[in-house]
Amino acid sequence: MDSKIKDLLSKMNLEKYQKHSDFHILKLEEHLEEIPLKLNFENIGCFEITFAQSQDTQIGIDQKNIDADKDHLLFLSPSQGLNVDSSKAKNIKNTFILYFTPDFLDFISTEYLIIKKFPFFNIHFSSVFYTKKEVSEMYIHYMERIYNEFQDLNENSEEIIKAFLKIILFETKRKLEKKLHIIPQKLSRKAEITYQFENLILQSKQKNQKVSFYAEKLNVSPIYLSECVKNTVGKNAKNIITEYILLEAKSLLKNSDESIQNISLTLGFKDTSNFINFYKKHKKITPNQERKSN
Repeated sequence: MDSKIKDLLSKMNLEKYQKHSDFHILKLEEHLEEIPLKLNFENIGCFEITFAQSQDTQIGIDQKNIDADKDHLLFLSPSQGLNVDSSKAKNIKNTFILYFTPDFLDFISTEYLIIKKFPFFNIHFSSVFYTKKEVSEMYIHYMERIYNEFQDLNENSEEIIKAFLKIILFETKRKLEKKLHIIPQKLSRKAEITYQFENLILQSKQKNQKVSFYAEKLNVSPIYLSECVKNTVGKNAKNIITEYILLEAKSLLKNSDESIQNISLTLGFKDTSNFINFYKKHKKITPNQERKSN
């Protein structure tokens, strides 16, 4: 069961509970005596969905603290860092943490496609949403069902878990699109621009490597956009564009029969050789080697 999930559970002293290499769910209040009070992950290595009712746990995502004193949903993508301090937590209840990899989902196959389909997952920007009572009850019900099925994991229960996970993903997406009883965290002006910037990169049909391209669409100057991104996530805007291009490139190489030339055009490269050199520089292998490895 070698996996990122195994590494996570090992740091939490919960490796003995692992039953699946690509999925895990835990109910926090049942492991308070086992889990260290303070945890730090440079990157979690898998997708995470947490639902928690109000508590005093301090949560930091990529070194940014979030307000966790009311019912909330938290979504993390594999490259994000996480630190948790529960030393002052009181009355923890109905706190579920769910981990999964792309391999667990039947209908979507790569990290990039999951992030593109469900924009509450981002490479850098931490997505935290506060839920009203009726929505909190809905998530508790879904998480309880998944948790109960996981206790006696078999072929049938695994399919039921996948079905409920799919419901959670699409239900959250629908409620956010229609603004139904899920309230996004309040963002500063710079954080809001950073959030829009990441989603603009993600939803662009053809990638562009220039910061000025996205700045123009957001009606801000390239200098101000770079300042917003650096202030919010600690990286420059150019690096984030590069990370998304690499993520989409890997997804296309793994899941499509498109030629390297067509993929390079989709990703904003006019010359295929430039794309090959770009990919090799950052990934240490060529696009063709990446495709063969899959």
